[in-house]
Amino acid sequence: MKYALIALALLSTAAVATPRVKSAEECVAFADLALVASTLAKHGITKDHATAMLPDMHNLASDDAPAIAQDIVNAAYRPGHSEPKDFANKLGAQCMRTGGQLDGMLGESL
Repeated sequence: MKYALIALALLSTAAVATPRVKSAEECVAFADLALVASTLAKHGITKDHATAMLPDMHNLASDDAPAIAQDIVNAAYRPGHSEPKDFANKLGAQCMRTGGQLDGMLGESL
């Protein structure tokens, strides 16, 4: 029983973890997506419209890409975050520094 509870805890933790960016190239692509999303937010484009447009601008075909993109859009539309260029630069730098691990990064103001 004890092992079943541990396994359940590990599975539930993995299910809520932010997907991991797999390469430096993806860090750059997601930083670009952050720049676009943040700029759209700054200029009053609704979050729904931005979410609808991003797949036309970025390849979101990989398994984790849509979830990562949605996390970035959510962060870009959060009030009080930095200017679009700063937001994108910070996201890209943190992505590279952590090897693509985005847990916690997008929940904070970058």
